[in-house]
Amino acid sequence: MLDAICFALYADVPGSRSKRGLRSDHAASDAVPCVTLELTAGVRRFRIRRSPEFHRPKKRGTGLLKVQASVTLEEHLGGRWVAVSTRHDEVADVVKDVLGMGMDQFAKVVLLPQGEFAAFLRSTPEDRREVLERLFDISAFSDVEAWLAEARRASGADLEQARSALATELARVEDVLADAGPTHTDLPAAAPVDLPAAAPVDLPPGPPADLSVPVLSDLPPGAPVDRPVPALADLPVADVPGHLGEVARHLDARVTATMAAFDTASTAERAAADALAAGRSLDDLRVRGTRARTRLLELEAARSTHLGHVAALGAAERAAALAGHLAAHERAVDDEASARARSGATRDALRPTPLADVADREVGPLLRRLHDLDETVASLAREAEDTSARAHRRAELEARCEALRTRAAELRLDLDTASTERDGLRAEVEARAAGAGRVAGLELLLSATRERLAQLDAADDDLARAAALAPRRSALREAALDRRSELLDLRQRRLDGMAGELARSLAEGDPCPVCGGTEHPDLATVSDPVLPSDLDTAEARLEAADAGLRAVDAEAEALTTRARTRHAALGGASRDTLEADVAQGLSRLAAAREDAAAHRALTSRLAGVDATVDEHLASLAAATAHAEAASALLLELDRADEVASTKVAELRREHAGCPCGSDDPSAHSRAARLLDDHRAAVAELAAARTRAGAAQSALDAAMSAAGFDAPDRAREALLPDDEVARLRARVATHDQDASAARAVAEDPEVAAALVADPPDLEALRAAERAARDELLTAAAAQEDAARTLRALERLLPLVDTACTALVTATEHDARVRDLADTTSGTGPDNTLRMRLTSYVLAARLEKVATLANERLAVMGGGRYVLEHSDERAARGARSGLGLRVHDQWTGRVRDTATLSGGESFMASLALALGLADAVREEAGGLDLGTLFIDEGFGSLDEDSLEQVLTVLDGLREGGRAVGVVSHVADLRARITHQAVVHKGASGSSVEVRTGRRADEPAA
Repeated sequence: MLDAICFALYADVPGSRSKRGLRSDHAASDAVPCVTLELTAGVRRFRIRRSPEFHRPKKRGTGLLKVQASVTLEEHLGGRWVAVSTRHDEVADVVKDVLGMGMDQFAKVVLLPQGEFAAFLRSTPEDRREVLERLFDISAFSDVEAWLAEARRASGADLEQARSALATELARVEDVLADAGPTHTDLPAAAPVDLPAAAPVDLPPGPPADLSVPVLSDLPPGAPVDRPVPALADLPVADVPGHLGEVARHLDARVTATMAAFDTASTAERAAADALAAGRSLDDLRVRGTRARTRLLELEAARSTHLGHVAALGAAERAAALAGHLAAHERAVDDEASARARSGATRDALRPTPLADVADREVGPLLRRLHDLDETVASLAREAEDTSARAHRRAELEARCEALRTRAAELRLDLDTASTERDGLRAEVEARAAGAGRVAGLELLLSATRERLAQLDAADDDLARAAALAPRRSALREAALDRRSELLDLRQRRLDGMAGELARSLAEGDPCPVCGGTEHPDLATVSDPVLPSDLDTAEARLEAADAGLRAVDAEAEALTTRARTRHAALGGASRDTLEADVAQGLSRLAAAREDAAAHRALTSRLAGVDATVDEHLASLAAATAHAEAASALLLELDRADEVASTKVAELRREHAGCPCGSDDPSAHSRAARLLDDHRAAVAELAAARTRAGAAQSALDAAMSAAGFDAPDRAREALLPDDEVARLRARVATHDQDASAARAVAEDPEVAAALVADPPDLEALRAAERAARDELLTAAAAQEDAARTLRALERLLPLVDTACTALVTATEHDARVRDLADTTSGTGPDNTLRMRLTSYVLAARLEKVATLANERLAVMGGGRYVLEHSDERAARGARSGLGLRVHDQWTGRVRDTATLSGGESFMASLALALGLADAVREEAGGLDLGTLFIDEGFGSLDEDSLEQVLTVLDGLREGGRAVGVVSHVADLRARITHQAVVHKGASGSSVEVRTGRRADEPAA
């Protein structure tokens, strides 16, 4: 029952039992496990119906189907139940809002598990803290503890990050100074600076690093003398930025010194470079002068060759002016020879023709005579082509006429065959049409016969069902008789027991309702009285039995009547007759349907044959028409041949006097073409002779002007273009070399250099390299010093920020760590080692002890008092949640473990009630009118049990209903209202008993 209450409210059960095992193993497979709880909270009344998740058999097939958990919440409003929600989360919110507590608190406030609170009484402070944390809401204080712990971790991380940041920046500074070279400085020794007393400042681990200023080993005289200084790791954090500032100032001085050294080295390097450049210039002038003089001597030795090249180049240039005339004369001579050859070829082409002996002067008149007859020859050629085309067309038309005659004969044969087939099909279609028309009527007749047979089946089924009701009717009649006998028996017993009922209502001095007497010496008694409610129940049973019997009688009568009606509608037809009619109808319908199918097939085939006949008729008509058209065309061709023959004879007479001497049109055309070619060749020969004479005259005039007396000499002087270019280049190169060498030799600077002493270039180069090396060394020193200074200046603000952040983080971490350690019970100032939540729970426990002592003073006769103890636990354990028992009789304080069994039960019960009251106050002062106490009464003696029950009666007198779960026999006699659980092999059952207490007087 207690689990059912918790499940209805919170969808869960307390303790180790799982809510998935709430379904009874004795329940039927299709039974739905559920619990319905009505509760009143304040002025509101609710009803909760909740079912857990379970599995039921599938309605179809085998296997199980999972049914999800469900819940229904209703509120009693206006005299009826109103649905509030069916969602689990919404119902949980309403329950939490109404009760003000979760299931753990509810299980401790309303359901008091005595065994668990006995353990709470004797548990250690740490175990007691876990129980109190589940009962009281101290989340705000635990959040403070967690927040401070997180703040401690965060401040520690910030401190480590600040230390790491400072270590990183100092490492970068050391890297910058280490890369600069030798390290010395003249800074004074730094005095240590004390940091705030919050916590020491830790520098990164590792060996001390040397802090120094790089200097050049070869600084100029006057540079300051340096000495060693302490390392960065040896300096206080607050003194590091100032020390690095001094280092930066000394580095700035060194940058100035290296800049002066660089300027000196730059001046020396420029002087050495200028001396080397002057030596190289003098050496170049001497080399140029020597080369120029040598070149002039070489050119003078090759003078005769040069003059020959000049003469050959002049002759070639003059002959080049005659190249065009020479080429024109050669082309004119070649053209004249070619024209003469073509004229001879055209004359040879005329020899096989009648025109072979024609003179050149007669070629023109003959051509005109030929061209006058060109149209006549063209007409003859056209007539010949038309005659050939008509002959080809006549052959095609004759072949087509023969094919059309053959096709017409074939079509006549196919037409006769199709016509014969069409006549036969028409006869068959008419024969099948009568049978096809009977299908609809036969189908209707068969359907009607089948309906009559179905009515006969239904009537027989109704009679069978009516007969099947007979056993049930007999059973119901017997049941009705039994119920009637039972009612009569109860009525008789009621009458027989009237005297006993009257006797039970009499009291001393009351008059008897039968005789009126006031004395009743011998009252009648009834061992088993019959009440009016028993009669009402028996009458209801009889009425139900009679109603069932009447219903069966009515159903049987209705079935029988319906069967008779159907038999009457059939007119006495038997099943054999109806089945024979159905068989005969099926046979006739099958034959008619066969005729209908054949009729459809023949009709379709007849339509195809009709289409074929029509197609043959159309094709035969088309073939006949095409044959007649071809015959007409042949007649037209014959008439055209006659006309053409007359025209050709007339044209031949016109062409009879043609110079070609032939009737063939092609011979006429060939003669005209040969005469045209010969006339053109004669004209071209005359033109070529004229051009050759003009070219000879122009060539003679040009040779006279160029100084050549014959064309062959001019051709010998001609040279190819590339050869002329090479001669011209040689002559120009000789002249240019001579001019350039003469200019260099006559230059005053070259002449002066030749008479001067030669320079020592190796010595000058060595001096220049030494000066450049010195300049590079000075530049590198200056750049290193400047780079180191710039890097250090960039790092100084970062180091300063890192130092400030480290000091700030150290102070903040010290404050946060001290506060967090104190609240967590590990700080040195927390002498009791109590956590903040334990301190709050200690106050709650002190309140619980006060409330428990109010009940314990009654149950224990005022002997024992529970006391809260905050003494420090041994071996560094946490303190603040101790419980002790103060014995008022002896005045001694002792441990709770020294109590006896009965004393422990009373102390545990008092503590449980005190905890319940304290939790109820913590939950907002909500007063629950029900309390359940689970076992623990068996350890009490009679007096102690009486004292405990007195306390429980006090709770009842305050309006609270108290339920006790127990197996103690004395409690059965003391508690009037009981729910007794009976266990059995088929499951458990509950019996509710109400009555008077054993110590109450009898009625």
